[in-house]
Amino acid sequence: MASRESQGLQIALILFVMVAIVLALTTYLYFRKAEEKTKEAAAARVEAKQFDTAAKQLAFENQVLKHVIGVESKTQAELDAIKQGLGANKDIEKVLTQFEQDMAMYGAGFPGQTLSYQKLPAYLIEQIGDRNQKLVAADAKAKSLQAERDSVEAAEKQRTLAAEAAQAKAQQDLVAEKTRFATDRTEFIAATKKIEAIQPQLQAKINQLDNKMRTEIETRDQALLSLQETFAFTKIKLADALKPQEFERPDGEIIYVNQRANVVWIDLGSADGLQRQMNFSVYDKNQIGATNAEVKAKIQVTAIKEAHLAEARIVESDDLDVIMKGDKIYSPTFRKGHKTRFALAGFMDIDGDGKSDQTKVKSIITTNGGVVDAELLPDGSIAGKMSVETRFLVRGEAPTDKTDERMINGWNNMQEEATRKGLETMSLQELLDRMGYHDDTRVIDLQRGGPGGGAASEQFRKRRPSAY
Repeated sequence: MASRESQGLQIALILFVMVAIVLALTTYLYFRKAEEKTKEAAAARVEAKQFDTAAKQLAFENQVLKHVIGVESKTQAELDAIKQGLGANKDIEKVLTQFEQDMAMYGAGFPGQTLSYQKLPAYLIEQIGDRNQKLVAADAKAKSLQAERDSVEAAEKQRTLAAEAAQAKAQQDLVAEKTRFATDRTEFIAATKKIEAIQPQLQAKINQLDNKMRTEIETRDQALLSLQETFAFTKIKLADALKPQEFERPDGEIIYVNQRANVVWIDLGSADGLQRQMNFSVYDKNQIGATNAEVKAKIQVTAIKEAHLAEARIVESDDLDVIMKGDKIYSPTFRKGHKTRFALAGFMDIDGDGKSDQTKVKSIITTNGGVVDAELLPDGSIAGKMSVETRFLVRGEAPTDKTDERMINGWNNMQEEATRKGLETMSLQELLDRMGYHDDTRVIDLQRGGPGGGAASEQFRKRRPSAY
């Protein structure tokens, strides 16, 4: 019985050991298989990741190639993102770099931002066609310029031939001149030898004659210049004299008179260059010329009404010869559309106070539309210059023997220049009368009976009866 139990235990032990061995073997095989599967899974994940990376790179490469050939154009930001996804793919980077270089080189000036290898040929063909047209036009222009150049060269050739012919003739003339010079030189040397004995006397006489001749030449040159200048001015004045003399004609006429209001209307206005405060003398409507006619009244412009209409006040008139409609008006300082030019010389006293009124005379002339080209200043110098356009020389009081010599010289110089240039001369009073100037001041010496006074010292200037 014990022997059977021992065998049973042995068998059980053997079976247990066998089962344990089988389980151990089975476990070992399972874990080994599991480890292999784990390694295979890890390898599969690595391979899948590699495939995914390769797929992304292929996608980026595909996008780059599509952009290059023009199938899908990318912005610069998209291209920068694609470049980061390329990794170390130097080939694609090289393709993209080459593409950018090609576009920069061959696609310069392309109108737009989507240039690619697909569009580049058409663009280049268009550019080539345009360049060909320009080359054709340039070739035609070059041919035209060549033809023009040929024409110029032909003309230059003709001029060269003419110059050569002239030069040949000049050479012949030079030879002939040299021959004459040699003959004259021989004669001169012979004559020189004859006069060497009396050379000092002849030289002195020659020097004397030379100085005299130079003096005469300078005098004649000055006289010639003066005559030429006088001739030029005389010619201009003669031409001007042959024209209708505007200064002998009235400047306008009275078209309305209101004696009570002391007002007249004249047919001059803004279009004629008329200005306020201009003065005019009034002449009878039957007078032919204004220069030598008797002044019947004086007026001063107070308002410009229209282009050819103005209002003026009567500043001086004759109650026995009143202003009538149609009477003529005139001023030597006024010309329609022109300015009359004057020169002033001498002492000018308008109001008789013994003081110079030259500045006032200039103001009167300029106010009435005239221009002062030149004037004799108190120190004897001449300000300005008379020209061919200067019309009148207005003379004040002439200098006396007691006047400063510089003033006398200035007076004489202005008189001579006015005569040489053919200027018309008039006195200061004649100017004021002919232009219709009226001085409202009254010069009255109220010293009668006082120191240095007397009946003879009371002075009144004669005036025509005033209309106001």
